[in-house]
Amino acid sequence: MASDLVPRRGEPDYMKYPDHPTVPSFHFRTGKPALLPVEDAPKQPANEFGFPVPGVQSPTPAHATAAHYFVDEEQWKAIVDHGEFDDIVCGSGFCALAYVSEALERNPRRKILILERGGFWLPEHFQNLPLPYKMVLGGPSETFPWQLSSRTFRSELKFLHGSCPFFGGRSTFWSAWCPQPSEELMRGFPQSMIDTANQSGFWEKGKRLLHVTPANEIQDEVFGALQNDIDARLSAHLHEIPSATSVEPGPLAVGKATPTSTLSFQKFSTPGPLLALQETQRQLAKRGKGSPLIIATDVVVEKFLTDSDNDNVVNVLKTSRGDLCFPNGTTNVVLATGAIPATTIALNSLESMQTRAGNRLTGHFITHVAARFPIDPKRYPQWGSKCDKGTACDGECKQKLEIGATYLAGMDEHERQYHVQITAIHSPHPEWDAVDAGRECPDYAAAATLAQLEGSEDYIVLICATLGELDENNKDSWVKPNRQDLDVTTNIKLQVTLDETATALWRVMDQATYDTIAVAAGDMENKIEYWHDDKSNPGWHSEKPSRTESHVPGVVHECSTLYMGPESDPQAAVGDDYALHGCKNVYVTGGAIFPSAGSWNPTLTMSCYAQDLARKLVPVPV
Repeated sequence: MASDLVPRRGEPDYMKYPDHPTVPSFHFRTGKPALLPVEDAPKQPANEFGFPVPGVQSPTPAHATAAHYFVDEEQWKAIVDHGEFDDIVCGSGFCALAYVSEALERNPRRKILILERGGFWLPEHFQNLPLPYKMVLGGPSETFPWQLSSRTFRSELKFLHGSCPFFGGRSTFWSAWCPQPSEELMRGFPQSMIDTANQSGFWEKGKRLLHVTPANEIQDEVFGALQNDIDARLSAHLHEIPSATSVEPGPLAVGKATPTSTLSFQKFSTPGPLLALQETQRQLAKRGKGSPLIIATDVVVEKFLTDSDNDNVVNVLKTSRGDLCFPNGTTNVVLATGAIPATTIALNSLESMQTRAGNRLTGHFITHVAARFPIDPKRYPQWGSKCDKGTACDGECKQKLEIGATYLAGMDEHERQYHVQITAIHSPHPEWDAVDAGRECPDYAAAATLAQLEGSEDYIVLICATLGELDENNKDSWVKPNRQDLDVTTNIKLQVTLDETATALWRVMDQATYDTIAVAAGDMENKIEYWHDDKSNPGWHSEKPSRTESHVPGVVHECSTLYMGPESDPQAAVGDDYALHGCKNVYVTGGAIFPSAGSWNPTLTMSCYAQDLARKLVPVPV
């Protein structure tokens, strides 16, 4: 008789969210029948619209969003009790989106659970939001889940930039530069990674995912004449920068989401695409053609356990909200958490990782220089006359904000890499231009300030952020266990240092930065001025800033802590199948697997390899 009460698959389910009746229950999400028939479900909420009593008056953001997008407490209990998934993806940033979207494209019925350690905060990239949201950059939104060595803290590098522990991770703050490295720039990468990158469509699919668009193809009113001028000038005179090897319009993840969209510049981030993918899967599940995508926030992954009696298959994932068990060992665990958290999990989980994980730590150090040169009427006839109305201008002067973004790459004599991200700005009305400039500057953290733009109406302002690579052979840069810390999510110590190789590269890239500015200025080279933040005399001066002013503390784009290599390499942590050496069914994505950092921004490359992992793990149903 009891079986008569169980509805057939595809029928409505009693265990729905009462305030969101279109969301299937956990049982249907994992392909199981409901426990109670739909006819037993209440036909309306017991309390609504303030009748018979007032409802909840202070809902938290977590409560409000869980009802629509994320796992609530009851569903989480069901997941812990008997959840069955093909993949558990740790993280909600670029690599998580790349893996999940590719996996579900190949098989919409695949059951996937995403675990995010933080909660829902920003719905999209902060630059797409009103200008006051610039205040969220840095500060409390950045956490440092490690103990930093005193040697790093007292050095010129000072620190390694931290994590963003919220849904979407760093994707809501990143710069959006997405260069494609050539094979020559992927130093030390195993042949398997090179062969993968050379496969047809490898880069193109990643670019489509991130909406990567060359700056000269953005086709809005901001990126136009100035973009083309700076590109042409640097391309024609590249030989005047001795260490430079190439230049191109800035490849930016800002393009149109659809071919018919009229929004030409939109910084890419993962929250929107992940929730859109979730909605797609929900609709497919309703029609019996797919499985819902489950997303749980505020779940910290601590470690995993292996079954030594079954070829070290991982069958337990320990989290801050209970153990997730998959006794059959058929669930894949995909670490898409960022390099350092993934390394921490590996060190806490596997004995084999004690000699493999964290032996390398690479990334990028930064030079930042702001310069300006007067507008040459011959070169820029369209800006020959300055608008003298200031904030009283009604737009009749026809002068408007223009921005250019150009990517210049180079090497020193030892073939160590750097690149210069050049942002050129002409702002005829700085106060009015602030909103559009805040939205469309390629990297807000390296954008011109209002103080730099005010008084520069007759100038082209150049902001150069130059990134150089840390040497992967530096034995003094590492991640190690810190047994003094009992918190398994922070029990590591981290050190990153400059060796002579990196120091020599920094000298070369500093010179390349000033050479780039001189080439961009053209006939106005002798009238270049540089911005100084010196408190005693801030402002524009003809003297170049000191090294203390131009060298920015903080390493970015950390890589190589779980680099890919054969098991015969005693320090390689990941095989060419992306699996950790020493266990089964745990896979690593992101910059952690890169043997070297190069100087190129890593997001595109990380995302493309995460898509490749999905292609390797997820067969297309016949």
